[in-house]
Amino acid sequence: MEEVLKLKIPASTANLGVGFDSIGMALDKYLHMSIRKIERANWEFLYYSSELEGLPKDENNYIYQTALNVARKYNVTLPSLQIEMRSDIPLARGLGSSASALVGALFIANYFGNIQLSKYELLQLATEIEGHPDNVAPTIYGGLIAGFYNPITKITDVARIEVPHVDIILTIPPYELRTEDSRRVLPDTFSHKGAVQNSAISNTMICALIQHKYKLAGKMMEQDGFHEPYRQHLIPEFNQVRKLSRQHDAYATVISGARPTILTLCPKEKSGKLVRTLREKINNCASELVTINEIGVKDEVVYLKS
Repeated sequence: MEEVLKLKIPASTANLGVGFDSIGMALDKYLHMSIRKIERANWEFLYYSSELEGLPKDENNYIYQTALNVARKYNVTLPSLQIEMRSDIPLARGLGSSASALVGALFIANYFGNIQLSKYELLQLATEIEGHPDNVAPTIYGGLIAGFYNPITKITDVARIEVPHVDIILTIPPYELRTEDSRRVLPDTFSHKGAVQNSAISNTMICALIQHKYKLAGKMMEQDGFHEPYRQHLIPEFNQVRKLSRQHDAYATVISGARPTILTLCPKEKSGKLVRTLREKINNCASELVTINEIGVKDEVVYLKS
């Protein structure tokens, strides 16, 4: 019997307004992977999505490099693998495509190296590599998660927030935005007054989400001072999406992660009309309804006849 590891890895949105590098949510767009051992010297990558075709298929592949680094860390040797991949997570759009690939690599190393890593350990590894937990934590666990990575102790602590009862609309521009470019526009420091103000906004946003007070949570999200004011000009469609969303009584419109995708939290009874309006008025972008993934990575081993 041949063992095939199948992974279904969710996309994620990060920052959520003022939750910069600390709050993320898993979404129901996925990276699908099917992995099996092969009797060859080199790994083999097979892509079944046009957007993945530009990715390396040799030892420069990010999944390959990450999986081997984890194997070395735990003194195990991985066999040669064939990895089939299909994805509906657009690359470089602020929906955690790199975090999904990273988490996939960790699961691959864990299974084929028989390392026996717990989800907690997978989170620690992923955050140490990524530098912050806002994408990898919800990708692994699902749902809405706040977290903090201590670079001194290299320990990540996370707390789960009940998933909000809202609809999510993504407006995805046709262009990419590199993380380096979106990071470059951010200030190096904040004044004490500015830090206190943004901390207060963030605290209020979290409490409002916990209490399901979405109007208040959205009001706080749209007052972010950590990143959004510096990045809005990189996304020409942003102000129009926010304006149209407010006309349809949406709770908030924010930048997803560090990239150009625009995320809108909307009452369930208003979302259908809003997404159709966005498609009509901003037709150079792809606007779609998505739901929140609450379970994180789904992994299973399938046994096939050789």
